[in-house]
Amino acid sequence: MNETVPSVVAIDIGTHKVSVLIGKVHAADQIEVVGMAYAPNRGMVKGKIVALDKVIASIKNAVAEAENMAECRIHSAWVSIPSTEMQSYYAAGRTPVMSTDHTISTNDVVRALELAKASHVTPDHYLASAVPLGFELDGNEEWVQNPVNLTAQSIVGHYQLMMLPINTMQNLDKAMKGAGIGVEKMVVSCLATAESSLLKDEKEYGVCLVDIGAGTTNIAVYLDGRLALAHTLQRGGEHVTRDIAAVLQTTTEEAERIKILHGCVDLQAVKPDHMIQIQGIEGPQMVSRIDLAEIIIARYEEIFSQIREELTQSGAIHGLYHGVVLTGDACQIEGMVALARRMLGVSAHLGNPPLQVYAAEAHQAALRRSLYATASGLLMFSQSELQSAVEEPEDTQKDSLLGSFVSGWNRFLGKLRETF
Repeated sequence: MNETVPSVVAIDIGTHKVSVLIGKVHAADQIEVVGMAYAPNRGMVKGKIVALDKVIASIKNAVAEAENMAECRIHSAWVSIPSTEMQSYYAAGRTPVMSTDHTISTNDVVRALELAKASHVTPDHYLASAVPLGFELDGNEEWVQNPVNLTAQSIVGHYQLMMLPINTMQNLDKAMKGAGIGVEKMVVSCLATAESSLLKDEKEYGVCLVDIGAGTTNIAVYLDGRLALAHTLQRGGEHVTRDIAAVLQTTTEEAERIKILHGCVDLQAVKPDHMIQIQGIEGPQMVSRIDLAEIIIARYEEIFSQIREELTQSGAIHGLYHGVVLTGDACQIEGMVALARRMLGVSAHLGNPPLQVYAAEAHQAALRRSLYATASGLLMFSQSELQSAVEEPEDTQKDSLLGSFVSGWNRFLGKLRETF
């Protein structure tokens, strides 16, 4: 790989796979992927590491294949943090303006943020991200985005806080160290996926990203261009596979195969006489495709019912003028868009392929697969203004996920001061 062109590496650690992209950065909106690979991950369950050696092996295998394709060696990378155990809270911090002439200073803004997070941050969790939603001055319903140098008696900072358990970070730290890969920056996976799957206008006018993975479903709501809600459901594609295996009395591998080949969540698209042959535990058998569809639909309806409940309780469903965007491997099933529209009552479509990230023609189709969506988002995130919330860790902490998270938060406060 030509070292004169800046490069960036993205590693997405998912429940069932590890995806790696190596990109040449020709411009902020032109990232050419020159190395790409993924490897099965058998060391995680629902986003949690249960076999560290297997996760390390998956990272090494995916990295080695991507390195061979790009003809380079990877030493550090942007890494996605699984959001399975992420806790997301809306929080507000109110503080009086301290200056004698009531001019708002950066210290007032920082103090509002500290007060907002004080009641939510616990000793066993890291504050992964604090997304500012706006600032309320003297009870005015119209929030402002930059209150510094304005005049007010009091200021209320509104934020979306995202936190992850300390043990999750410690285990990821061990996995990356075991694979011999340093961490440049890290991003919660749902934010990276949103970066690659959502258009700017969708974020501005109101949209919900629904990312259905193997073990979990992540939702992220954007309003006025900012993250307004993030939530994780403990349901995903593997639950559908287990349902099929249990009802049809077949192996998990066979259930996954027929789900991919014959699965559908729209009964109107299935012919009544369509039969499929499967390998049951007791031998081959014929099954109606309608019966298969009904098994799959039942689980997806449960998932979308939970999504609708979360959106309704938060009130976010009333602001989704651009509807829902679907991504994740478990969304790539016939009839999914129609099911989402029916269950949520809003418009829906599959995720937009990011034009900023591209590959040679021979590899472009592979890059557009949903399994690379989060890694593509990491590449884009590395060149966007959003990265200001996660700054370069100190040299002594360069190879530590834990260190970069702590440093990232401290430097976020510093960046806040610089921005304002």
